[in-house]
Amino acid sequence: MRKEYFVVLAIAVGSTFDSGERIEMRVMAKDRLDAAIIAEQCADATLSDPIIQYTHALDVVPINQQSAALALAA
Repeated sequence: MRKEYFVVLAIAVGSTFDSGERIEMRVMAKDRLDAAIIAEQCADATLSDPIIQYTHALDVVPINQQSAALALAA
């Protein structure tokens, strides 16, 4: 079963592991590791210089479907 996850990614440039830039996204995945991989692949495709830039997941949080639905209804 796939769930929704909120993923925070850091952008790295060359040997600088963390440039200080962040990307946040929601993804559907079967588990936290899968969510991190999917988010990294999606974000890497959007980088301006993919030869030297890449992303890595900093945090992966499952989104509770009930609380998300209640927030949308409010």
